[in-house]
Amino acid sequence: MHNNLIYLTDGRGKIDATQLSDVEWAQLVTDNRDSTRRHLVKCAWCWDDDRVTHWMRTFTRARGRVIAHQPGECGDHPYQALETDEHKAYCDRVERVGGAEGFQALREDRASDGRTRADVLLIGDLRVSYEMQHSPFKQGYGARERTRRSLAAKRDAVAWHTDSSLIAGGATVAMLRSNQARLPQIENPRYELRILGGYRQVLAWECTSREGHRCPRRRFTGCGDTHVDSQPAAITLDDFIRQAPAGLVVPVRPLERIGFWATVRDYQIWVDHHGESSRSASRVAPRRQTAQQADGHSRRTAAADHLPSLNEPHAEAQLPVTETPRELVNLHRSSREAQAKLAGLEGGSFKAQWKVWLSAAERFQAAVTEHAAREHLSRCEVEQAAKNAARLPQQED
Repeated sequence: MHNNLIYLTDGRGKIDATQLSDVEWAQLVTDNRDSTRRHLVKCAWCWDDDRVTHWMRTFTRARGRVIAHQPGECGDHPYQALETDEHKAYCDRVERVGGAEGFQALREDRASDGRTRADVLLIGDLRVSYEMQHSPFKQGYGARERTRRSLAAKRDAVAWHTDSSLIAGGATVAMLRSNQARLPQIENPRYELRILGGYRQVLAWECTSREGHRCPRRRFTGCGDTHVDSQPAAITLDDFIRQAPAGLVVPVRPLERIGFWATVRDYQIWVDHHGESSRSASRVAPRRQTAQQADGHSRRTAAADHLPSLNEPHAEAQLPVTETPRELVNLHRSSREAQAKLAGLEGGSFKAQWKVWLSAAERFQAAVTEHAAREHLSRCEVEQAAKNAARLPQQED
């Protein structure tokens, strides 16, 4: 149903006409036969946006309930769910947090540009349209279509948010899912609304048997290449609102079901490896297993495992290593040495050494990102070249 949001002047106020029972709808149609004289049903869209009163016609056709403007008066408005108290509280919180951070926060009635509307439009270094979804999307006006319209309206990103796992699971765009909260909790500025899905950390690892990751190519000993994947990361809704308009977090594949939000650094790692339009390497379609040997590996995989690889000392480097900065090589070697020391440790000793290894790995990744950006090189190639150079025997200065 188009034009579903209406104001009734009989005291009921703003309602969603789709929620009326059959008896209530039939009575409304009867009472509103002469709509321009009866002055009973008013368009909520026109009133909320422009403070213009348009008296609506109501009737029933084979396709169902119809609410229409007078001929030549105004075009149809798309379906929109009636704002609940929780929905309003979420938007109030986003507006409050964004305003306190110094961003301009425009509510729905002021953030319309004729083609799309935003629950809250946050304007900082980026123009981020915040959309809170409490009810399932309607056919023909779903999240993907609304995201396209918002991006076409020169907005940099659309931040979809829901507290329903059902809505998040059925969404076809990058969507943030938070823990379910009641109205007093949403209104409480000290209550943390934690993002449980839709915000991820990007991981890059060298595919060897020592790294502890499953090879996406199903190679038992690893394929020797660098793989990039993502895993859930922690952030609160308030922190997200503080960072998104500042450009500190950005969406990865915003118009796809597998889309998510990540830091700028993680986004760059993902794009350097997968490209802007490539599919996720972690979502490889399962392949039919070929004939197997006695050890459980296919003959093709076993033969490939015995080919020279980058993991072996005598293998030729596929990327230039002569011009790789010595700093990157040393940082990667330090990371590998810290990881090797994890062997045999348990309990507190393991945790302490794990933090040392994590810190060393982060320093290496940050240095690779900085060098690639400074020299205008592909980050993936810089990382691979540094790792190839680190495998070569160390030379005395």
